[in-house]
Amino acid sequence: MADNTPNRESKKEPVNSSKHTRVPRQPKKPERGENVLYVSSKTNFKAQLKKCSKLTSNRENEIIIYCMGAAIQKGILLALQICEENIAYKIHTNTLTTELIDDLEPAVDDADYDIQKRFNSALRIKLVNTNSLVSTTA
Repeated sequence: MADNTPNRESKKEPVNSSKHTRVPRQPKKPERGENVLYVSSKTNFKAQLKKCSKLTSNRENEIIIYCMGAAIQKGILLALQICEENIAYKIHTNTLTTELIDDLEPAVDDADYDIQKRFNSALRIKLVNTNSLVSTTA
């Protein structure tokens, strides 16, 4: 009869935080472009609002705002502010989960380099100019 007990040696030991220093990598950016904004908790809100106002004055058809984690509130506030100032823009949102990777650098001599994967919630806010949709179909 086969032994169904798991092999304890094949399991990876949890990383001891006292032996490593966590260095987070930059998250991957799914889109790039003039009309794509990435909002973080360190982002200057007035600067982002000014950039969005510039895009709306240039009659940009769509503005895309990405935010994740604690910055989701700031991203929503930015989108609502733009829609309040420009009634032609409507909001479409998608929630997603982003994989984040941290490098674990050894803090003591007997530790090895390692990586740690974790997940964070993210939000994609798409502001669409409805006036441009009407003029293209006419």
